[in-house]
Parts: sequence; structure tokens; C-alpha cells
Amino acid sequence: MTGRTHFIIGANAAWLALFFQPMNVWLIPLAVAGGLAGLLPDIDTRASTIHQKSQGLTRILLLHKILRHRGFSHSLLVLPFIALLSSFLFPIYPLLPLIFFWGYVSHPLIDGFNPQGCEYLFPNPKNYRLIPKFLCVDTGGWVDHLLFIIGSLALLAIPLHYLGLITLAVEKI
Repeated sequence: MTGRTHFIIGANAAWLALFFQPMNVWLIPLAVAGGLAGLLPDIDTRASTIHQKSQGLTRILLLHKILRHRGFSHSLLVLPFIALLSSFLFPIYPLLPLIFFWGYVSHPLIDGFNPQGCEYLFPNPKNYRLIPKFLCVDTGGWVDHLLFIIGSLALLAIPLHYLGLITLAVEKI
């Protein structure tokens, strides 16, 4: 998927906050955090949005030389590290680690619908897809654009909810 689709889908992790606090004033910053986390797994490639927006962070850290694209950063093995790293965000706002983590998870999840798949079982170099190859979608294809539009519309509902223009039936946990 394209960087903009990963950002939008990751940003939608902010919806989780509504289960804990239905009128959460942090929804917009949480959506931005989820979106940025949704871009983070592609830090392993110089062609990524996160590389372009960070002024070449992957080149400075040499991550593109150390990591294979859709390898470690897209694997199940990285998730405990992301959970640990995101826990340091707790003092900023208690729900921030949850949103950051699920924003990150959204990236390898939707990349699993791509024909190339991901190395979910890193260090095993085999790529896995979440659906049969004949159902897979290409980056930048019509499904990618559709996901972006649906994610954008869902994200638009957050500020509308915050402003009281729409009411969402969300049960508080």
C-alpha cells in the first residue's frame, strides 16, 4: 500500500480511544500518532514516505542496508519491541501507547494483502500473504485507493464527533 494509505489506516487506530473515553479531546493528536506509527515499518526502505518525510533517516541510520524490506520491521518478532517502546509514551497520555502500537500493527497487516507479502516469521526469509495470491492487491491499485478513501471518511468522523456534529454509539469500557 502507499504511504498515504498506511498513514490513514494507522490514524484510524484512534477510534480505540473512544471505547475508553467517548468524548476524548485527544482524538486528533492520537490519530496523528497512529498515522505516524502506521508509516514506521517502512523505515527499512529508502523509497518510503517515512524516509522522504524524515529527510533520509533510513540513510543516516543505514537501516536500508541492514534490514530487508518487509522483513524484521514487518514481522511478529518486532511487536514486543514496539509495545515496549510505545510504553514510554504513557506519561504523555495513557492511551497513546495503545494507539501507537495498533497504528504500527496496521501496516504489516494491510501489507499482507499485497502479492509480495511480509516476513511475518522473521528471521525466516519466507514471505507470507494473509489471503490467496489471486485475491492480492497491488500498491497504488484501485483497492489501495479505496482503502484510502474509506479510511479518510472514517477519520473525518473523529473531529465531527469531537465537535458534537455527529454522535457515535460507543460503549465505554
